[in-house]
Amino acid sequence: MMKMIAFLLFVLAAFTGSGSVFAAEKIAFTPQTGFGGDSAGAGSLRFLLGKPRAFHVRSLGREQSNGTFRLEQRVTFAGKSPQDRVWIISTVSPNRHVGTLSDASGPVTGTTSGPRLSLRYRIKGPIVMQQELELRPDGTSIDNVGTITFLGNPIGRLHEIITRSIP
Repeated sequence: MMKMIAFLLFVLAAFTGSGSVFAAEKIAFTPQTGFGGDSAGAGSLRFLLGKPRAFHVRSLGREQSNGTFRLEQRVTFAGKSPQDRVWIISTVSPNRHVGTLSDASGPVTGTTSGPRLSLRYRIKGPIVMQQELELRPDGTSIDNVGTITFLGNPIGRLHEIITRSIP
């Protein structure tokens, strides 16, 4: 009877992921693992009193010879002309990143923890974007959820699925 209980506990642990020998290892989020190469994103942006606005993003990310990571993006909202923007990201420690975004009004700061990247930057004046990106276990897609605040109060929400093309 004790062997049966021990076996059932092992199976339960294996399939719930707690100490599982079967659990997939999560990929650590770095600029390269998250954004290296070509990728495409599809999502929506919704402000407090508005309707959701669909958007698509095409991206190309690569490490530069100076050690920074460059991410070029073309963002297209439904019914609007595309806008190009560029991120330059530097890794200052294994889990801390700083950078610039061409359409931000200040520096970009980021921290990573396992498969998660948290980004924060000022869009304009007191308007701030906080994004939480999670690299999925497949290593090719990211769930991106963003909150836009005005003076600390939420005024908008973004949700996007990003998929990298693996050569």
